[in-house]
Amino acid sequence: MDKLYKRDWLCLLAGTALMAIATEGFFEHARLVVGGITGIGIMLDDWTKREFALHIPLWLTNLLLNLPLFLYAWRRKGRQFMGKSILTGTLFSVMLFLEELFPITTSDPLLAAVFGGTAMGVGLGLVLAAGATTGGVDLAATLLHLHFRQFSVSKLIFVLDAAIILAGMAMFGIESSLYAVLAVFVTEKWIVWATEGVNFAQAAWIISDKNEEIARALLSELGRGVTAFSAKGKYTGTERDVLFCVFSQKEIHFVKSIIVNIDRNAFFLLTDIREVLGEGFTEK
Repeated sequence: MDKLYKRDWLCLLAGTALMAIATEGFFEHARLVVGGITGIGIMLDDWTKREFALHIPLWLTNLLLNLPLFLYAWRRKGRQFMGKSILTGTLFSVMLFLEELFPITTSDPLLAAVFGGTAMGVGLGLVLAAGATTGGVDLAATLLHLHFRQFSVSKLIFVLDAAIILAGMAMFGIESSLYAVLAVFVTEKWIVWATEGVNFAQAAWIISDKNEEIARALLSELGRGVTAFSAKGKYTGTERDVLFCVFSQKEIHFVKSIIVNIDRNAFFLLTDIREVLGEGFTEK
C-alpha cells in the first residue's frame, strides 16, 4: 500500500468521522437544517418522532436516499467515476451509526453552528482532498446537470440546498434557520482552509521609478526575497523592472509603509495566494 493510498484512506476516515460528529452530534440535536440529504434526514426524524414516536436514524436515511443516486450515477458515469464516492458515502453512514452509539452532542444552536460547521468543513475538506464525495446533493446536482445543461452544477447545488434549508425553516422556524445559515458559512470557510492549505500569504507586484531602493528596503527590513522581471509599458513605451515579493498576512502594513515612504506614486498590486512552500518563506 503506497503512501498516497494510505493518505487517502486516512483522509476519508478522519473526514467522514468529523462529518458524522457535525451532523449527528451538533446539527441534529440543535435542529439545524444546513441542506443536503442529512438535512432531509433531520426533518424526517423529527416528524416521525412527533407523529409516530418513531426514530429514523440519520445513517439509515443517508444510506437509503443515496442508494438510488449511486446506482443511477454508476450506470451513467461508470465505475471509475463513482467507485470512491460510493465507498465514501457508505463510510459516512457507518460513521453516523457509530456517532449515535457514542454521542458527542450539544443542543445549543450557537455552539452547534460554530463547532458543527467547523467539524463539517474540515471533514468535507479532507474528503475532497482524497478525491471523493459523500454523494447527496452534490451527486444529485451532477446527475440533474445531465438533463438540464442550461444550469451549472453549482447553481443546481445551490437550488437544492436552498430548498432543503427553506423546508427546515418552515419546520423549525426562522431562528433555527439563521443558525443553520451561520453553520453553512463556517463550513464553507473551513472547507477552503482544509483544501487550499493553512499557509495563507500575500503577493505584491510593484512598479516604481525607485525599484532598487524599494527592493533593498524589503530585503533589509522584512528579510523577504524580491524578484525583478523586465517589462515594457505599452502606453508609455518605458522599460523598467517589475518587483515581485511574497510575504505573510501580518506583514501587509509594513510592506505598504515601506513602498509609500519611498515612492507615493508606485503602482502596487496586492493579491492573495495559498499554500506557499519553499525556502525563503517563513512566518515571522
